[in-house]
Amino acid sequence: PFESLYVNTRFGRTHLLATGPRDAPPLFLISGVAGCAPLWRRQLESLSTDFRVYAMDIPGQPGRSDPNPPSFLNEDYSDWLLDVLDDLSIERAHFAGISAGAWIAMRFASLHPQRTRKVVMLGPTGISGARLPVKIWLGRVAQKWKNADVLQDDLTARSVSSKSPGGTFGTFDRQLARAMALCTRHYRVDRSLGIYNEATGKVNIWAGLLVLRKFFLPEKDAVLRQFAVPGLLVFGEHEVLYDPHAVGRKAQKLMGNIRVEVIAGAGHAAIYDRPEVVDPLVIEFLRA
Repeated sequence: PFESLYVNTRFGRTHLLATGPRDAPPLFLISGVAGCAPLWRRQLESLSTDFRVYAMDIPGQPGRSDPNPPSFLNEDYSDWLLDVLDDLSIERAHFAGISAGAWIAMRFASLHPQRTRKVVMLGPTGISGARLPVKIWLGRVAQKWKNADVLQDDLTARSVSSKSPGGTFGTFDRQLARAMALCTRHYRVDRSLGIYNEATGKVNIWAGLLVLRKFFLPEKDAVLRQFAVPGLLVFGEHEVLYDPHAVGRKAQKLMGNIRVEVIAGAGHAAIYDRPEVVDPLVIEFLRA
């Protein structure tokens, strides 16, 4: 069983799905762009034996939080997490994030180690440069966004003709692909990224380019060296954005106490693709 609750932040109300013993160590789950709390449906069950789990709807993203997104171009997301912790009267917590959510968790831990226990980073952006999958996005996703059924197929491995599963846009989990397709079809990603100008009714192209830079260029080495808490990096072997082995080596060189795992038969969303493998890794790491 889980409960739906709201906390107050400077960006409005944030909705959480919470489960697990109230006196267990708190663990916050942070989705990537166009994600939401229910995407962690399997983890809400598997992780809640050992932790008080909070799956988060990020403000401005799909879900029940207020439509007031933090900015990727400053420390808004770290400030947002501080507000969540403070409103729940939590001094220190574990964090697990996927994709841009992993970058949010990593950045928060670097800025606020005193509020952070351990961090799990699943297919993170921000550590190394990433490949922008232009052919896949423009040729498949952007042209078919109006048809969620077709888009769902194009977000899964079986529908993409390529030499390896690495040609997929990111996941082998068909339920997740369906959720992503519906978000892409019905949700304004430009608004969720804070690059849509409500006054003019147009996308701020310059702001959009700066956000893309955040997603696909790495943090400065000095920022990565600030990361001082224990961290677990989890990649799928078929990660589409970068070479997971190379990124893992860079992280271990710059970020200190980092453990790296590469999961066979998984793409960008390894914890969604293979929860039976990744969930026990997360539990073991956080409990150690």
